[in-house]
Amino acid sequence: MIKLLAILMLSMRRDVLLALSCLLLREIVLTTAEATVQMRMRTLINAAILFVVSTAPCLGQEKEKISLLLDRSPAKANAIGYINVPSLNKLMEDAGFSSRVTSTVDEVWFIADLELAEMRPKWEAGYAVLKRPVDSERLADSLGGYVDTVESQQVIHAPHQTYFVPGTEHPERLGILRPTDRAFLAGWLTPTMNIQYTPFLNSQANQPEAYLSFMMAIELRNVLSPVSLATRLQSIESLKSNSPESVAKVLASIQGVSVIVGRKSLQQCIVKFQFQNSPASLKPIAAEMLAEILEKNGLSAAEVKSWKVAVEDNTLSLQGPITQSTLSGLMSVFSVQSQAERAAGRVTLEGGEEKQVAYQSKHYFDEVNAIVERTRDHKSQTTGAMASWNDKRARQIDELPTLNVDPEMIQFGVDVATLLRGNALSVRQTNIQAGKVKASQSLDSGYYNDGYGYYNSNSSVDYQRVTDAMARGNAYGNYRGALSQIDKMTAEVRRAMTEKYQIQF
Repeated sequence: MIKLLAILMLSMRRDVLLALSCLLLREIVLTTAEATVQMRMRTLINAAILFVVSTAPCLGQEKEKISLLLDRSPAKANAIGYINVPSLNKLMEDAGFSSRVTSTVDEVWFIADLELAEMRPKWEAGYAVLKRPVDSERLADSLGGYVDTVESQQVIHAPHQTYFVPGTEHPERLGILRPTDRAFLAGWLTPTMNIQYTPFLNSQANQPEAYLSFMMAIELRNVLSPVSLATRLQSIESLKSNSPESVAKVLASIQGVSVIVGRKSLQQCIVKFQFQNSPASLKPIAAEMLAEILEKNGLSAAEVKSWKVAVEDNTLSLQGPITQSTLSGLMSVFSVQSQAERAAGRVTLEGGEEKQVAYQSKHYFDEVNAIVERTRDHKSQTTGAMASWNDKRARQIDELPTLNVDPEMIQFGVDVATLLRGNALSVRQTNIQAGKVKASQSLDSGYYNDGYGYYNSNSSVDYQRVTDAMARGNAYGNYRGALSQIDKMTAEVRRAMTEKYQIQF
């Protein structure tokens, strides 16, 4: 009886439950003659009420996830995500990855309006569950920001275009909004917009998080034109004998894409594409085509070529192992997790000013080295993808907080970012020059007739292959030179900082 009442009540709002329970109790008392029955029924109903009331906060907490973030969105978002840090760290350790996510944050969930061409958020908002609650004043001081009040709530305006919003009812929760638009923040804290999201994004937002280590989903409805897409697909080698026009028609009907890593293993990453039209015709070429498209857009994921492909109704899915480089690239698209780690790391530091500088400098040094290692581990199949990756990693270093960091260490970070950015620029310039050379080579029209037929004694094909090889050689040579220089700089600054602060860098 109690279980039945509880099940019914769990589907209702709390205020409705209490009112309904009181009416039931009154009706039973009025219509039941036997006192013993009255007492028993009263006990049963009160027990059910007590169960629902005691579990109501838990139910409220469940709404404080991605679905609620969408409900409270200050503007229309097209991307959502969730990270269970302890679970993901365990999977990374089991897979033998050289790095972990963080040890100061438990969970992160976020929404964003993603600029799809650049894969960079126009804005992003989210919450993180920290190991320890944060104090507003202390966090503001440690970040070099200040405490403000927006919509009757304390917020921290921090450098690098970031607002932090400490939780009130849940002090271990930290809200994060970027960029620092005060009116936009007010719209997030007290939402007034009624945004209608597509079934795709709503369904992804309501996934049970108990089974997830990492999830991100991007809405792509009406993003692609089949006309322009058909032209761009002509350069995709993996299409093989498929018509670019027919492939473009299917791809342009895409509704969204999701990436999921469960709790069992990084060998079971699942990427799903949802279409309006059936993607069955794409199944034979899906893995190679996805790998090639990602490569051309600077998101190399060569492991995708070996993934298992399946089609069910209008959904095409790929499943297989994800590498450290690919996972790192996906997580670096959004910054809510890294900003949460930044805040959590700041509030846990204690000690005098010199000790603060020492620890902050070491943290900065470790962050730069982690970015360099991700760059070294990244395996690009083309020089253009390598340039794009290095440029993004340079921007990551630029965004690292520098308050209380030793000036010599800051200069080290600037020099590393400059080398990575310079390599990206050099590669692009080399590719542009190679393109000009190839264009001039293709203008050759030296055809001759020797009596047996026409032939070209100066065919441009061989020349263009040599030009491509030279461009690749120059690009990779420059890249290896940059990494070698970074290694030398790293060793020098490590020795200097270790000697200066007497802690091992």
